[in-house]
Amino acid sequence: MLAQQRKKYFLRVIIFSLLIVFFIFWQHTTVGLRIFNQSVDWLVSQALQDPQAMLLTAMPALSWQDTPEEMESPRQAMISWITGVIGIDSSPAGILAAQIPLLGQVRSPALPVIEVTQAPVDEEKEAMDVLVGIYNTHTGETYAPTDGTDRLDGQRGGVVKVSQAIQEELEKKHSLRVARSETIHDLRYATSYLESEKTAKEMVTDHPQLLALLDIHRDAGRSREESLVEIKGQKVAPILIIIGSDARRPFPNWQQNYAFACRLAAKMDELYPGLCLGVRVKEGRYNQYLHPGAILVEVGTVNNTLEEAIASGKMLAEALALLLREEIKAKESLPATEEKQENQAEQRELEDETANGLVINV
Repeated sequence: MLAQQRKKYFLRVIIFSLLIVFFIFWQHTTVGLRIFNQSVDWLVSQALQDPQAMLLTAMPALSWQDTPEEMESPRQAMISWITGVIGIDSSPAGILAAQIPLLGQVRSPALPVIEVTQAPVDEEKEAMDVLVGIYNTHTGETYAPTDGTDRLDGQRGGVVKVSQAIQEELEKKHSLRVARSETIHDLRYATSYLESEKTAKEMVTDHPQLLALLDIHRDAGRSREESLVEIKGQKVAPILIIIGSDARRPFPNWQQNYAFACRLAAKMDELYPGLCLGVRVKEGRYNQYLHPGAILVEVGTVNNTLEEAIASGKMLAEALALLLREEIKAKESLPATEEKQENQAEQRELEDETANGLVINV
């Protein structure tokens, strides 16, 4: 099917080009040549205006390493293993660098402005105070019992409402300032992580005191029975934390993210035994290389109701708030010299992470 579509596409381009050439020879005027040049410029601009998005849309396989649901497939896992054995670099960087070096000369479009739910009064103070960032890579993910579908294409699904509940719990109950984005990142599902990467980068840059960066999702592939846990007499959605690794692309400090995720999981176990299903390490990076406190959190599954997911989100916020308070207190108790050295070390690590993977090298 894909091969037929490509043939039709190229056939249309060829026919269009031949018609333009015929028009030029027929007119024998500079007007015809100008129209031809403009037509060619338009075709090139349409094809190359966003090379990463274009290729990931046409070849979804390139996005395997950054899509949690797809990584569950045995077929992709087997293909990944085979390509690794025979020495093929199946990452986007490897494929594009080897096959299409021309795309390395194309500049990506400017970053969009993200939407933040609460406009700061004092931008400098706001940046210093924000400790938690929240966004949704798969913004359209939602909960079928509530919305009648698993995804709201081009819209904000239930995971956005869960994120809002987490923000409100952190801010109103625990007085922790939160930056949250409702930017829709999955208009083209295959490029959703490329889009959310822009939001995550901006959050990290704008809020230097950030301690945690949460990408809120919901899981799939579980039955209704498997999608419920009982916490203090209440049926709620389970929570699973996903951490990326350096299996496919450079991510030298992923263990820092893993350690943070384990501390959060332990705090949830302490407060709400059975709520957290643990921490799962996968092969993608999920933009977590941008910050040592960046984690992917799957709140419930497609078979949970929105109310069950929100209840779990509030419990997650409680555990996160207590964990951050404990870590801030522990950090404040350090001697000044030791704290300064730790801050410098953390800054160097963050700079190294950023330098090792800001853009796919094409």
